[in-house]
Amino acid sequence: MSRSQSAWVLFCLVGLIALSGCAGTSVYTDPSQIDQLTAGISDTDIKMLGSTIVEDLLASGFIEHYEKPVTISLLPITNNTSEFIDTDAMFGQSIMEAIINSGSGVFQFVDRSMIEESIKEAELAADGLISQSEATRLGRMAGVTLLMNGDLTSIRTVAGKTDQRYYKLALKLVDSERNTIVWTSSNDIRKSTKKGWMQ
Repeated sequence: MSRSQSAWVLFCLVGLIALSGCAGTSVYTDPSQIDQLTAGISDTDIKMLGSTIVEDLLASGFIEHYEKPVTISLLPITNNTSEFIDTDAMFGQSIMEAIINSGSGVFQFVDRSMIEESIKEAELAADGLISQSEATRLGRMAGVTLLMNGDLTSIRTVAGKTDQRYYKLALKLVDSERNTIVWTSSNDIRKSTKKGWMQ
């Protein structure tokens, strides 16, 4: 092989190595590990925000006034942040699973589609927003004792290369018979991310 051919082969090899590096790699990581990379809401944040609230609910004394098991329907959790977050799927589902899997036997969930069907039949607001009194009325119709809803809010502060975000998740339970709030709880976190020198 001539010197020019060798140089060409070497050039091609270097090019292939460079291209493979540009393509990047993908590896699986343990989902239970703490996410230190995501500046916005992450799976770690969801677990941290929801866990304390579930513990608070299961330890609350108000439930002694109700016949067991208590039926709950989970209404939408409103996303009041500037980020796109599927709060129903990410928070609502995980909170419902945690309560059901707690083994307490105190609560049982009624499929929300029953209430949503009642909303459609009642031809309420096209955007799906209903008042608390209307929600409790529909809850009674569906045989639901308590309605759970809430909201996620956030504050973002950017100073230089530091991106600081504050998240607060608040939930409440409304008695469908009395239309009163019987339990409320919230949990918050603050996280700070620093950009790299090239960012």
